[in-house]
Amino acid sequence: MSKFYNSKGWRDRAAVLAGIFSFIIVLILPVFAQSNSTSQSTFQPSSVLDSSQRTGNIADILERSEFKSLNSALALAGLTDTLTQPGPLTIFAPTNQAFQKNGAVYRPLLQPQNKEKLARVLKYHLIASIVTDGDVNKGEVKTVEGSNVKISVTPEGVIINDNVKAIQPSIKASNGVIVRVDNLLLPPDL
Repeated sequence: MSKFYNSKGWRDRAAVLAGIFSFIIVLILPVFAQSNSTSQSTFQPSSVLDSSQRTGNIADILERSEFKSLNSALALAGLTDTLTQPGPLTIFAPTNQAFQKNGAVYRPLLQPQNKEKLARVLKYHLIASIVTDGDVNKGEVKTVEGSNVKISVTPEGVIINDNVKAIQPSIKASNGVIVRVDNLLLPPDL
């Protein structure tokens, strides 16, 4: 047996295995580091945004061009005043592209006879508190509409209800936080 441990072949195999192990560690560590920091950077508003982008309450900030569709829908549903309240609030704010992507669902809700359904869908995007890392760790949070949204952290980022991705960075408003999302959230029984 001492021949085996003293042989040059054994040392070469050990060196190759050590090299492979080190290479794998170098590849995996950044993935773990990224997944552990995702929820914090999504739900804690960025200090990178200049002050002109962060001025005002949620309703004021949603008047920006990136949220024109959401702003119009909130006005139709009579919910704009809700977003001027002191808060704190978190809104999962679909971008204009999210509304365009879901035109078949969204356009019928704009009809006068569907005002209550539209309000319900929009309230499902609103949380009556600031969403924290603790909420993310619990896996769900209750919306103003009354149902819960599921929140999970994946290697792709923060995912809401398995199909809606939070877009970083969030935006801080005087009465809460705006979390951009790439899709519409729909209540479970709608």
